[in-house]
Amino acid sequence: MNNIFMMTKWQLVFFAAYFWISPHFSHAASKPNIIFILVDDMPWWGTSVPQKENDPRSTSAFRVTPHVERLAQKGMTFSNAYAAAGMCAPSRTSIQTGLSPARHLFSGNSNFGESSSSEVTYEVKRKNRAAYLVEPSPLGSLNPKFMTIGEKLQEQGYATAHLGKWHVYGGGPSLHGYDVHNGETSNEEGKPTSGIEPDDPKRIFSMTKEGMEFITNQHKANKPFYVQLSHYVEHNKQMSLENTLAEFEKIEAVAAIGEGKNFKEASTHGAAVKDLDTSVGMLLDHLEKLGITDRTYVVFTSDNGKDLYNGKDSILRGDKWWLWEAGIRVPFIVAGPDIPGATYSSHNIVNYDLLPTFYEMAGGDPASLGDQVDGKSLLPLFRNQDSSSFEDRSVYFHYPHLRNSTAHSAVIKGDYKLYTFYEIPDKPQLFNLSEDLGETDNLASKMPEKAQLLLADLQGYLDRVGAYLPKVNDNADTSKPRFNPDKDAPTIAQRLSQQSDSLEGSKDKKKNKKKKQQEG
Repeated sequence: MNNIFMMTKWQLVFFAAYFWISPHFSHAASKPNIIFILVDDMPWWGTSVPQKENDPRSTSAFRVTPHVERLAQKGMTFSNAYAAAGMCAPSRTSIQTGLSPARHLFSGNSNFGESSSSEVTYEVKRKNRAAYLVEPSPLGSLNPKFMTIGEKLQEQGYATAHLGKWHVYGGGPSLHGYDVHNGETSNEEGKPTSGIEPDDPKRIFSMTKEGMEFITNQHKANKPFYVQLSHYVEHNKQMSLENTLAEFEKIEAVAAIGEGKNFKEASTHGAAVKDLDTSVGMLLDHLEKLGITDRTYVVFTSDNGKDLYNGKDSILRGDKWWLWEAGIRVPFIVAGPDIPGATYSSHNIVNYDLLPTFYEMAGGDPASLGDQVDGKSLLPLFRNQDSSSFEDRSVYFHYPHLRNSTAHSAVIKGDYKLYTFYEIPDKPQLFNLSEDLGETDNLASKMPEKAQLLLADLQGYLDRVGAYLPKVNDNADTSKPRFNPDKDAPTIAQRLSQQSDSLEGSKDKKKNKKKKQQEG
């Protein structure tokens, strides 16, 4: 009987190793992997996936993205998803920290990196010296006092990688929780002049292959992973494979545009997004090959919106830099464990929800984050669980600067969105987005109580988080008109009319020039 309990030295080593490794193995295997695909400047309608169910206006007339469609078929599309800001750096800082720009103070695109002050200051710049407002200068670097996605997931035992565009400075990804990264990158690395190979437009494929290698290595090590693939598409000048562009220019809907700015914009952006879509397919195929699709979340979204030519009637007002819908409403698709396929959600979500969401995916308790974040975990929505806390939540936006737009803030609660423009603080703008997605009918005078309630909500939040607001400029040139939303931020119909007038004027100039040449 004693022989039953007798073991050789190597048997003892084996069983000791088994009992030490086993809990670690099951711990790693029980945690899902997370892949976050972040596109740059993609419009809400920027793929061939309708972002709003049964609404053809919410998809492109000519973009072809079968692999993003494949992701949507496996998961859930959010119709009312928002970037925290209408430009990249503040939005990306919100993603990393779970905070709104009003709180993290990196609220505008300037004062980047080492040139960034540690405190917000007020300076009257020469071009704005006669303006009605003095703007606060935004911090231009990720504050190390704020936790990041990388740091919170490292705490949960994850291997972390940030590949591609960083653009929030702060010393780079290595100082903010990322084991593998490309350094403190910005927009420069994605420009055609930065030595990119022709077969790797916008570094789409090399970035994806780096991500796939990272995934393979963590899978072999049996370690859960988080990888952010932060693409340079669709920022600035576009690049694509030569064959992709040639094929794209022949697509009937693109060819029908004819020559000119719209054709160039549609073809170059569409081809770049087609190559991006190919990389999404590479990634999804790789997960299937490794057999880890069923325990990997994949999130696809953009850092902000943009007004680009779509080949259809415009649907959203505004452009990048603004808090109008075209600047902040973005595509958002997620697939992964327990997420029902080919489904839609109409709840309002914002990208500062991602940190608490990823933290809960990794096994953390989002409630433990308390008031350290502005976001909410989206996992209950992903799983079609209790959504009561999302029914009437307020989502806040804050741009107190004067670069490329005017200083303004906004709040969305339920179907309603309210703006305050700081040059005209007594004239709020209120819209019902469920009926007026183009933001054409200002309801503030028709629903004054609703407008005041939302304005108080917005102002209360800005006060609570210590947001910086523009100040009155004592040296303003009061002979100049104040900001007029309909003139200085025209409605969709007004903008299309202006474009048409501009086009007709351009045609007349060309005719006159040709006539003079013939007469000469």
